[in-house]
Order: sequence, then C-alpha cells, then structure tokens
Amino acid sequence: MKKWTKRMMASALAATMLMTGTGAFAATTGAQTGQTAAVEAVKKQENKQFESRLDEIIARGYILVGTPGDYKPFTYLNPKTNEFEGYDIDAMKEFAKSLGVEARFVQTSWPTLMDDLLANKFDIAVGGVTRNTDRQKKAHMGDPYIEFGKAPLIRVQDKDKYKSLEDINKKEVRIGVNPGGTNEQFVRDHLKNATVTVVQNNLDIPGLVANGTYDVMITDTIEAMVYSKADSRLYAALTDKPFTRSEKAYMIPRGDFIFASYLDVWMDEMKLQGKFDELFHKWVK
Repeated sequence: MKKWTKRMMASALAATMLMTGTGAFAATTGAQTGQTAAVEAVKKQENKQFESRLDEIIARGYILVGTPGDYKPFTYLNPKTNEFEGYDIDAMKEFAKSLGVEARFVQTSWPTLMDDLLANKFDIAVGGVTRNTDRQKKAHMGDPYIEFGKAPLIRVQDKDKYKSLEDINKKEVRIGVNPGGTNEQFVRDHLKNATVTVVQNNLDIPGLVANGTYDVMITDTIEAMVYSKADSRLYAALTDKPFTRSEKAYMIPRGDFIFASYLDVWMDEMKLQGKFDELFHKWVK
C-alpha cells in the first residue's frame, strides 16, 4: 500500500509540475506572440513613411508626369529639342513650382496610359486627357480645365461636303484615327460604315488628311483648330457644333484624398489667377 501510495503521489506531483510548466510555457508563448505582433506593427508604421503621395513627391524633390507627347496643343515631344512642350506641359511646370519640386516628364502612350499610371510609372497623367466615368472607375480625374468636343478635321475644299455625322459615316469616306484614346472610341461607336485606318502616331494624321491619304480625322475641336491654323490646306469643321461635349482633366491614382485635394485647390488657383487663360492664348489662339 505504501509503495502504491508513493507512486500515486509521485504521479500527481509530476502531473502538477507538467501542468504548471505547460501553463507557464503557454503564457510565455502568448507574451512572445503579442510582442512580435507589436514589433511588426511598429515596423509597418515605420515603413509607411508618407501619409500621401503629395508628401512623397515633396520629399523626393520632383514629380513624375506621364504624357504621350503626340497631342497638340496639349503635349508634344519636339524631335529637334527632345523636350516636351505644350499647354499641359507648361501647366505641369506650374504645378511642380507650386510644390517646390522639379517636373520630370515620362513618355507613355494612349493605349497604355491607364496601366502605366496604375503601375506607378508616374504620379500624374496629362496631355489632353478626356474626363469621363470609364477612367474615373480606375483612377481619379481632377477638376476640368477646358471644354471641347469631337469634330472633323478635313481639307478646305471639302468643307461643304462634310457637314454632319451622316456625311462622314459612309464607306467611301476614309478616316485616320490614333489608337487607344477617346478619338478611336468615338469612331468605333459612331462611324461604323466609314473606312477606318488606325495610325500609330497621332502627329502624322493631319498631314495625311492634307495630302489626300485620308478624308477625315476625328479629333478634339481644340486640336483641329490648331492644325487648321498651322496648315492652310486643312479646315476645322463643326467646331461651333461638335458631335460631343467633354472636358479635359488631369488624372492621378485614386484613393489619395490629400493629393487629390491639393490638385483641386491648385486648379482653382490657376483659374482665379487667369493662368489657364494665358495658356489657352499661348497654345490655342
């Protein structure tokens, strides 16, 4: 009996020690887990250096501006100087100045404009970007700065020939259009009977209309006016009654209220000080 009692007491003591040890281990493990989580939280907070892209831009000392460089008068990559120029280029230099940073321009294309913005290849997209709900679904379109519409750029001798959408929407009418933007979308939606050719370089199309390769270029009223002013063979038709009514805006990644708010306030200041009017007279009139 004594041996049995001793064995029972030893077993009970061992069980008690095991249970006590296990509880201590569990408590220690729980404490360590809590400490690890706290450290990770601190690390995450440290890695989040900037509350907004606005702060990041100011800290790095420059803003990356994405632009196609083929859409006069808003953006043009001059082959002689290898520099961007135009309405939106000047505007972005003013934007950078307001931030106290340098404007650095990154060439993109209309088909890749949105993807490049979402891939953080630049901070803002400009160059005659049409403000619409399709783009707003993926990015943030800022306040509008200029109104326009889709209109035909044609030859002077054809100004009495193309007076309506119906006049253009015919198989014998040859249309040249740049890919990936709202011009091509309009042509695909409204000019299905016409003979359409996609021309990769938007800058080539006005000259191809002037020399008779194509009959019509569907573009923005503003671009049509600029090209007709530069080439006496061309005529900007229906600019007083365009096929559509739209607005231009600057596009940034969505979800950053601070950056978007700064952009909107800057836009308001540009309008109040007449800066956009100055740009219009410089690049359009």
